[in-house]
Amino acid sequence: MTEENNDWATPTLKEVHFWRDDMSPEEYDIEREYMAKNWDKVREGTYVPLWKQKQAGASE
Repeated sequence: MTEENNDWATPTLKEVHFWRDDMSPEEYDIEREYMAKNWDKVREGTYVPLWKQKQAGASE
C-alpha cells in the first residue's frame, strides 16, 4: 500500500532513527522491528535503516 498522506504519523513517531517522509505504516512497522532486533548497532552508531540499505544497493 502506498501512503501518499502521512497524517497517520504523529511527531513522536517521526523522531525514530529510521523515519523518512514518504513512509507507510507498514514500512514503519517493519523498520521498527528491524531496529529493535539490531539495537546494539543503534547504540554503537552503526545502525542503517532497511530503506537506506535498499537505496544504497539500488545505486550500486
